[in-house]
Amino acid sequence: MKKSITSIANPDDLDKALKHTSPMTWISLGVVAALLISFFAWSLIYKIAIKITGTANVNNSEVTLHVEESHLNELEVGQKVFIKDKEGEILSLKDDGQPVVSNMTLEDGEYTYSLVLKEVRPFDFLIGK
Repeated sequence: MKKSITSIANPDDLDKALKHTSPMTWISLGVVAALLISFFAWSLIYKIAIKITGTANVNNSEVTLHVEESHLNELEVGQKVFIKDKEGEILSLKDDGQPVVSNMTLEDGEYTYSLVLKEVRPFDFLIGK
């Protein structure tokens, strides 16, 4: 301890007490900073879709989704519905809670649908929303 105090006591020897940082240290620090900034930007921009799936019947261009009762209270007008690479949305909800889907040009039959309940940004998890 006494040696370190005496080594910097003289103003001419101040540069001897300082250590030189290698370029590899700065590169490593830059990479870590770039990764942190990239993750933060991604968490602000990217959205994770929370989806449910089920069966849909199409009859005369009328789409009927069969939604489990446990999810009926989560349905809202405007939610996206995907059937066979076609996108539609919930236009309204019937009195029993079943959704009315926008007209989708599909042949009559039974299909598997995917309904986006909500989209969440990873940043919202970080701040506790």
